[in-house]
Amino acid sequence: MFYRIFALDVRQSLLGRWKRFSVALLFFVLVAFACKISFSNAYLQSPQLSPFAALTLGDFLLYAFGGCDGVRSASLFGFDRPFAIPFQWLLLILLAIYINFDLTEESSAGVNVQLLLRAGDKKQYWLSKILCITISTSLYFMLGVIVTLGCGFALGGVSSLEIDKLILNVMNLSSMIPREATSPAFIPTLLMVWFAILTITLLQQLISLFIKPIGSFLVVAVFLFLSAYFMKPFFFGNYAMMIRNTLLCEGGVDAAEGILILSLVSLASIAGGCVVYDRKDILSKGES
Repeated sequence: MFYRIFALDVRQSLLGRWKRFSVALLFFVLVAFACKISFSNAYLQSPQLSPFAALTLGDFLLYAFGGCDGVRSASLFGFDRPFAIPFQWLLLILLAIYINFDLTEESSAGVNVQLLLRAGDKKQYWLSKILCITISTSLYFMLGVIVTLGCGFALGGVSSLEIDKLILNVMNLSSMIPREATSPAFIPTLLMVWFAILTITLLQQLISLFIKPIGSFLVVAVFLFLSAYFMKPFFFGNYAMMIRNTLLCEGGVDAAEGILILSLVSLASIAGGCVVYDRKDILSKGES
């Protein structure tokens, strides 16, 4: 029975979101070109650099998924650095949420009453939504990585995951100190971003069971905004930034602690949703 519910969700919801994925594709293409242009401008302003200096594919990925400077958090209430909003990073996460932010309400409104009655358990509907969200968020992340790598290679990126120090200046990350062996840590750091995005998306779905999807979207947006300025474990949006991961840079957030926190929040979102969704009257919505 769960398979039939999930198949219905895929057909009615997941496959109907190709326009939102198209927006995501365009976003990552523009980010790759912005990376190339910003690096080229910085290179022209730094004549001391080697004439063979070039972006690596790691630089392109860092530019797309890196996040913002951790020290910039102090500038929210201080005067040491100019205040800035990390629009690119916020769009990266909010686009992932936007793809599915109304999935639960949309599916509940169009629920197959007979299928639900035969299942006899509304939890299966919720778990089906969770699986759809996991798949679509993973597709979004994979799309971002593939498009970034593809555009980076087309724009002359070197096949390496090493980080060029100039890219840190381009991203205003000069205060971050990357570890010497960046390549071994690059993939797990990138996967941490995926896990954090998925966790935030699951949390948004849970919140949407209490308030309208647009309201839960705004709540999560505010939470992400605060995460950009406070490097605290509670603001786990920090784990969606490669540059703030201690595996990649010194003084970053602890990766092991991040995995624990993200796992607990994800499980709490899934379990809490099962309880709340089981008590919701979605049959009346389906009949209407």
